[in-house]
Amino acid sequence: WTKTNDSLLKIPEEALDEPEVKFPQLLNDFNLLEWAGISIGRSESYRLFLSIKSFVQTLPSEVERIRFFGKITTRSLPYFIIEGYSTSDSLEDLNELVQEGKSGVNKYTYWVTQRVDGSDGWIKLPHVTSDQIVCARLIRRLLTGDLNASVPSYPIFNGLESNYLRALIAIINGSTSISPDGFYELDDSEDPPVVKPVESESINENFPKLATDINNADSWKHHELEINTIGRVTALPEQTDESGEVIEPDSDIELTPPLNNLTPEDWTFRISAGGSGISGQSYVIAKSLRFPGAVAVYADRKYVNIYIGNGLPFMSKSYTPPLPLIVSDEYVKPGSEEDTDYPTWQLLVEQVDTRVDPTPPVIENEEEEED
Repeated sequence: WTKTNDSLLKIPEEALDEPEVKFPQLLNDFNLLEWAGISIGRSESYRLFLSIKSFVQTLPSEVERIRFFGKITTRSLPYFIIEGYSTSDSLEDLNELVQEGKSGVNKYTYWVTQRVDGSDGWIKLPHVTSDQIVCARLIRRLLTGDLNASVPSYPIFNGLESNYLRALIAIINGSTSISPDGFYELDDSEDPPVVKPVESESINENFPKLATDINNADSWKHHELEINTIGRVTALPEQTDESGEVIEPDSDIELTPPLNNLTPEDWTFRISAGGSGISGQSYVIAKSLRFPGAVAVYADRKYVNIYIGNGLPFMSKSYTPPLPLIVSDEYVKPGSEEDTDYPTWQLLVEQVDTRVDPTPPVIENEEEEED
């Protein structure tokens, strides 16, 4: 413990420059979260704060801000996760049909460590694809704690545990990132419009609000876009055939609108301190019923989002793996009595079996006799 924490706790001889990257004041955030019953321990919170502060010194200048996403438990050591937003416009070698860019589910970059002091390093997670998100929703598997472990499942998950973890983070972030109405607004100058934080003057004008006024789902908004059924938050790019004509999709895929309202059945709200202690300065606590462990706390002019859980959604009944695909029909010989559904020319024709060896072996005795 002393060896791993000495560099974090040691007071530098010279004052360090403030990093350009904005990072969370975790001690204040965890003081707020304790009212919701969320805590990783005072000592662990302080060391995690120092670890993140030290890590942001190594980040490139295009990373604008860092947020502590939360903690996901595994069958061994947990994953502590931080979320970073970069001003970089695009991702390298991006195929928009397979993977969304900065305007979609890969808007943020994530790093993980398995020790609060960051002694094993902060490891960057890979970007996620739409197929990985769709598959992660269909399977139900606890994490092992090894980012390089395989993910045996059905349907088959295309990737390692690092990819699976990144897919779970994307699903949780899109479903549980909420804030009181008034902290974000739509920027109509972009196409499509994007969600952005309001100016500090607007927050000072509209907040604080009475706890009793926002102790309900109608007073909160999703400030991150929820992921749709095909694992995206943006529309699929147009596809063209060989002749250059646009291929129309088989069905319309709905996109979740920005700053979407909360589903009341998915959230529960309470005021702390409650009962006779309710006042204008009380905290409002929102807890997700869909993803147990996802919590949002509002107080004064501030809100905090965090997730501490195993990464899996709540299920009211036992999990049943998806059924395998329908078995293909048996082969039908063309022209037979069973050949009633398809024309003969559409069926496969079985070739005649080869009964003679095309390359017979040479017998040495015969060669000697001929000589």
